[in-house]
Amino acid sequence: MPAISPYEMLEPCVWRSLLARAAVFHATRRMLGHLCDLAEQVKAVEMVLDQLQIRAQEVSDEDDDATAIARVVSAWDEDLSRVLELKKVESDVLRLLAEVRASLDHVCGADPFRAMFDAVEREARALYGTAWRPVVLSLAHIRSHPRDAHPTVDPYAVTATTVWSECPDRDEAQVELQIFGERFGPAAYAAVPMLFTHECVCHVPARQDRVRNDSAFAEGLLDWAAYHFLALWAVKLDRELGPTTRKHAERLKGVLTARHTTRDGAARQVGHDAAGNLAAWFESECVMSADESFHRVARLAVELNMVDRPLVDKENLVSLLYSPPPKVEQDLHSWVQGTMTTEQLLDAAASGVT
Repeated sequence: MPAISPYEMLEPCVWRSLLARAAVFHATRRMLGHLCDLAEQVKAVEMVLDQLQIRAQEVSDEDDDATAIARVVSAWDEDLSRVLELKKVESDVLRLLAEVRASLDHVCGADPFRAMFDAVEREARALYGTAWRPVVLSLAHIRSHPRDAHPTVDPYAVTATTVWSECPDRDEAQVELQIFGERFGPAAYAAVPMLFTHECVCHVPARQDRVRNDSAFAEGLLDWAAYHFLALWAVKLDRELGPTTRKHAERLKGVLTARHTTRDGAARQVGHDAAGNLAAWFESECVMSADESFHRVARLAVELNMVDRPLVDKENLVSLLYSPPPKVEQDLHSWVQGTMTTEQLLDAAASGVT
């Protein structure tokens, strides 16, 4: 009987190709950051990672998950063994590859994507409390890099989207992780927790019109908050992957914010700049520490996301936060002191009272 995929949008063979690589990356996650860095500098490391890609694409339609993973791991173990015999590879590189090879003993067939998502969803649900919306995970294979970029410039061949149920009596969201399988390497794997955090912080619980990619609120201010929370959560999500998750979240942010000539890139930059300026305002005008000011901005973004108002109203407030006028400053002080709710702050800005 042919093996099946647990994700409706993935063919079994594609699923097992992705799973085999993800299982290897999970088992080697403690050294994954170092492996990514050396792949950009050392030909032998780049070569063995390319060999893993090839081995993963050789899985059979008839194999179940465990068999597919075992075949890929066995073949890649032989590839690593041959590289470890090379005479001209630096000793520190050989030590790292030997560690990677030893870690293959711990490869298992559990779904690492599901484990990542469940961990992020747990933290986001606690953050949003009763405002949280039930969510399901889906995986899909895409036919090209999501930003049509060269892997040396943008190795993050993954993206994610969130859709809300169209049924009025079913308040549910679906997060879809989209993977360009031909370029799914360790850097892309390390960025997946950030993608899940963005979707869970920014979109799953959102109470507004349908999300637009060029929204300075949904893709800007909230995105800034998502990076803030990922930095706080990374080690709780996975102690061994945590440092690499943080590093590649920052690198992914650099890739995305560099796209400032696109509509979504420009919106992200506007929202991030507004968040940074507001954090500086909190620090100077409300005598907060840098950490507290950052957390206040992130908390404001989350509370705004819970208010059921049109997206245009929230974007209007973001535009005022970039350089708050005197009345907005007064309202922000009231918000910090707890005498003005986030909804009142938003309503005042929308009505022009501020």
